[in-house]
Amino acid sequence: MVELAAAIRNIPMPFRIKALPVNEKGFPIPAFVAWLDITAKRSLPPGTFGATRDFRIIDPGYMDRCYRFNKCWICGEPLGRHRVFAIGPMCVVNKTTMEPPSHRSCAEYAAKACPFLVQPRMRRNFKDLPKEDRRVAGMMIERNPGCICLYETEDYRRIHARNGMLCRLGKPVRVDWYSEGRVATREEVLDSIDSGLPILMEEAKKDGPEAVKELTVLRAAANQFLPA
Repeated sequence: MVELAAAIRNIPMPFRIKALPVNEKGFPIPAFVAWLDITAKRSLPPGTFGATRDFRIIDPGYMDRCYRFNKCWICGEPLGRHRVFAIGPMCVVNKTTMEPPSHRSCAEYAAKACPFLVQPRMRRNFKDLPKEDRRVAGMMIERNPGCICLYETEDYRRIHARNGMLCRLGKPVRVDWYSEGRVATREEVLDSIDSGLPILMEEAKKDGPEAVKELTVLRAAANQFLPA
């Protein structure tokens, strides 16, 4: 873990990432991270005296503000022409995600520096996490996919889903894959997709034959976005 922290510190930060506040270990805190009352485990307004930050919990309302005011999910600054969604392989298959887009430089930094993304064996930590903070729109796959896709598209829209809103992604203009903080291989991406597909397929079966057929078509179409 010490070696990982040292390696992350050596990754050059984009100027927008440098402007973010840092935690006690010196790592930048993404703009989506909530301020919490550490005793009651409830969200507080940003900058509240005595509040702490929990990387696992998203600031309530921040997601909507990003979409409404065209802000970067990671740094919170206005987006420009390039809008990049940092998504897992299953999101590439079904073309949906919960999180708003980011600047390319911010998304690339996250793919190289986020401990959860650069350590495929790391699991999500839900210890002492309030149940309401585990609820997400759609279906959350509670696994580390081992790969992350930077999916740039100019065509996306928000849609209603169970428990909230999701974002439907259009055709990408550029797709990049990362694993362990470096460019991912085709084999790594295929392994991640094939290991996660059964989870989506089980949900599709609950919705009937048409849903299964649709997922099968989407999986085949995802091949065009894999690394060469």
